[in-house]
Amino acid sequence: MTDRMIEAAYMTGILPIKKYGNQSALSDFYEFTMIDPSPLEEFVGFTEEEAHSLCKGANLDFRELQYWYDGYILGDCQHVYSPKSVLDAVSRKRFGSYWTQTETYESLKTYITMNFDGLKDTIIAMLGGAKCEIDPNTFQNDMTTFRSKDDVLTLLVHLGYLAYDTFSKCVFIPNQEVREEFLRAIRNL
Repeated sequence: MTDRMIEAAYMTGILPIKKYGNQSALSDFYEFTMIDPSPLEEFVGFTEEEAHSLCKGANLDFRELQYWYDGYILGDCQHVYSPKSVLDAVSRKRFGSYWTQTETYESLKTYITMNFDGLKDTIIAMLGGAKCEIDPNTFQNDMTTFRSKDDVLTLLVHLGYLAYDTFSKCVFIPNQEVREEFLRAIRNL
């Protein structure tokens, strides 16, 4: 029925659509998220090939760019780089924390201090390179309803603070840029 009334619509946002109750108010609706972006993962940011090309054109070391901004692995191991961070690094001809300047570490600190099921210890372990298995399906698709560590970690995936590996169902800190933000938040708890 809906497909006869609306030929196409495109909506964008950070969080998945909030669902109320068991029945969806939207039918014929496809949702693509940081947990399940397929088949649009290559459009979330710069692909590895695009990032490499931008580095080459700006005479920047691609390995350094990977260290700072790689780590988001979407779908079938598609590496995706934050457009803001890459473009800022290319235009300034130096690497640094650019994406995280759009948000303060205070919001990250708020989520960590909730400390569901040892969340703070999990974050510290991830700072050391660990991965944490989660169930992203418990997340209620909002920024206020949290019942578990999985809910908070899933939100942090949608906000870009964590990367999610679809195959292992694990979250991890994706790169140096985000690692610095977590370090700031942990130091100031």
